[in-house]
Amino acid sequence: MTEPYFDWFEDLTPERKLERQVLLLALAHPWTGVESDRLRTILHRETTNQIAELVDVTWSLKRRDLLNIVPEPDDPDRGPCTYSLTPAGTVLAGEVLEQARSCGKYWRQQQPDLPQIEEIDNTEGKDEGTVAWHFHNLVTDSGSLSFVTWTRGEHFVRLWSPEAAFRDVLAWKPRRLVSSNSVQELAGAWGPVGRRIRR
Repeated sequence: MTEPYFDWFEDLTPERKLERQVLLLALAHPWTGVESDRLRTILHRETTNQIAELVDVTWSLKRRDLLNIVPEPDDPDRGPCTYSLTPAGTVLAGEVLEQARSCGKYWRQQQPDLPQIEEIDNTEGKDEGTVAWHFHNLVTDSGSLSFVTWTRGEHFVRLWSPEAAFRDVLAWKPRRLVSSNSVQELAGAWGPVGRRIRR
């Protein structure tokens, strides 16, 4: 299966991709910072090696003055770390988010003749708690689709493979995107959206 729409983030090395994800998730938590355990959960970093890679990336971002880490390692009352952006990190995260938005606009312009997005409401008329998006033409041999999920109240969307393995995350500052329509514009950064399912 070829996935031409995903090139803009798949071309990154795993380390650069993880850096981008950490910066964006810190951007989504500007007042309190993102706590280390929550960051691991969002990014599906569950094994020792995956957690070690995440720690290496966060400390690399700190050394480059893009990320604050509190408490410091020598703090005697140290608990879980919290990550927040420095002013330079905020600027860089904003640039990454704008790149994602421009990719979404590009896909829509490249394929203006796509059918309208199919809307499926599985909420029985209630407000949706979770929304999933599937993409046009990104189908495996088994008929499965890559998809994006967003839970109302969260400030990030996650991309999943057809086998439901975590692939990527995009996040934004709180209050910037609040409806499933506006979140869909960002989900479109990964490819042309074909279906929206409300749950």
